[in-house]
Amino acid sequence: MLLHAFLECSVVNGPGRRAVIWFQGCELNCNGCWNPNTHALRGTTLTINSVVGRILNAARAFALEGITFSGGEPIHQISSLVQLLFNLKRSAPALSAGMFSGYTARELDEGRFHTYQALNLYERCVAWTNLRAMLDFAVLGRFNKHQLSSDPLVSSRNQELRLFSDRYTRADFEAQAVEVTIDPDGLTQITGFPTLATLR
Repeated sequence: MLLHAFLECSVVNGPGRRAVIWFQGCELNCNGCWNPNTHALRGTTLTINSVVGRILNAARAFALEGITFSGGEPIHQISSLVQLLFNLKRSAPALSAGMFSGYTARELDEGRFHTYQALNLYERCVAWTNLRAMLDFAVLGRFNKHQLSSDPLVSSRNQELRLFSDRYTRADFEAQAVEVTIDPDGLTQITGFPTLATLR
């Protein structure tokens, strides 16, 4: 898996305390993207099992409710993401899963998305079906800097928050906020919604 960053605990990327994984690599190039450093196909390569181990360690240390995947574009590495979630659900079935993707629900359902693995249309559709079955929620659609939204988790009005399980209702998603984390070595991570959000 090619990853950009890992945050052990966040409270602005979905309900409750959540680990956040940012994938590296994005072919969508949304105008005004907040994470342009995640676009190039270069970064830290990790094994699926090592990422699962980091999530499980964070879950124990911070009493996490779930994990959220962002990017970059997670769908570009859909095969790895499906395997990661499958392995994670075996070890920690109570953890919820969410995702941010620039693809629309229709594009995903029809298999009209790019992957870094060589998957044909049928394989892409099967991969999305398997991924969707393990997700509790996702924010879908291209970011549009001219249609900024203040709705929970949705950064532009053309995007939508989709619920894929009955674990959450829309009332479980809090107002947008931005979060600044500084680790003991001084690494600073900013996540959330810096355009319209409040600081946490």
